[in-house]
Amino acid sequence: MQPEGAPTMAATTTGGGWWDGANSFLGNALKIWGDVEKVKAIKSSNGITQNEHMNTAELDNGAAVLVDAPKTQTAQPTEPMVFGLPQSTVLYGFGGLLAVALIMKAMK
Repeated sequence: MQPEGAPTMAATTTGGGWWDGANSFLGNALKIWGDVEKVKAIKSSNGITQNEHMNTAELDNGAAVLVDAPKTQTAQPTEPMVFGLPQSTVLYGFGGLLAVALIMKAMK
């Protein structure tokens, strides 16, 4: 007899299904990762990685490979359009109207 509130064995799924597929996939991924780490450890213990690092040229900007910048023309910034006209034209027009209005008010 088990004491009250004692843990009991939970039901488990057996017989395959997607869970076993996920477990085998994760197991295989961990095995491959372990193999890669073994190779890295062997290389570093032999000093191979130090030789590779010394023989790899590093550029001033930290890049390992020289990449040519694209040879395209940079577009000149265009002036924003207001009501289909350049912004400066619209501003000068409103400024001119304001000046005319002030002159007419002063003549009154």
